[in-house]
Amino acid sequence: MPDWQVRLKPFLRALDEMPNERRKGRSVYDGYVRGCGLKYGNIRDLCNDDDVFSGAMTLAMSEAPNGKSRTIVSPINLMNIFTIIKLNLSHMRDVGHIIEFGSLRGGSAIFFAHVAKHLLPGTQIISFDSFAGFPATKPEIDAYAAGSFEAVDLLELRRFAARHELNNLTFIEGNFDDTVPQALKDIKKVCLAHIDCDLYASVAFAYEQTKPYLSEGSYIVFDDPLVPTCIGAFEAIEELLIRRDGLHAEQIFPHLVFRAPMKDLTYAT
Repeated sequence: MPDWQVRLKPFLRALDEMPNERRKGRSVYDGYVRGCGLKYGNIRDLCNDDDVFSGAMTLAMSEAPNGKSRTIVSPINLMNIFTIIKLNLSHMRDVGHIIEFGSLRGGSAIFFAHVAKHLLPGTQIISFDSFAGFPATKPEIDAYAAGSFEAVDLLELRRFAARHELNNLTFIEGNFDDTVPQALKDIKKVCLAHIDCDLYASVAFAYEQTKPYLSEGSYIVFDDPLVPTCIGAFEAIEELLIRRDGLHAEQIFPHLVFRAPMKDLTYAT
């Protein structure tokens, strides 16, 4: 774990005593390190003391033109994604690119871009959104109506990213079905997909489109399915990832993290 010493509270096993096998396509050990490290360990302190994380948070939490924070993703969720990048992706070669479905005011994409600039040279961040509120929803399962959430000034957002020299960040405007397929063909390889969507159809589409571009061990992070307004988002995960594809979550706190299936084996930490 480069320059980090993750420690857990004494009521848990020490990290070197944690389950240390790839099991059912994911790394149980990695999930315990991140989840327990955030909940019952020192990862929050490690993040807050890290200059790259602090710089990314400053940008992500900066004020948007409407007076609100650029990100509504919780700090602990951003800490977890930072930990994935720092501990699990930064030592890999040719990892691919980071994509995001659902940008809103752009704060989380800005966060990823700042972190990747320092820890994943060559990785591009592609963030998809209509920037005009939600599309049509499924009233039988989704809590939101079409048009929920505000429209965003995309020109201002792009200027903000350029001002902070985030040349690795691209915001793509439009409905997912019009923009995502070609963009994914262009980037070819995804190492982390951040699916920040509240609706059944959006989560289902994002996963189905991303799946062919995930290499073994790539990360799929869902920001919303465990919040009370997003049963539709969770239903998409139940139906597609769990029941159909037989995936098992690598992490359930602070949000759901899945992996593109890896071969099961015992490996050194």
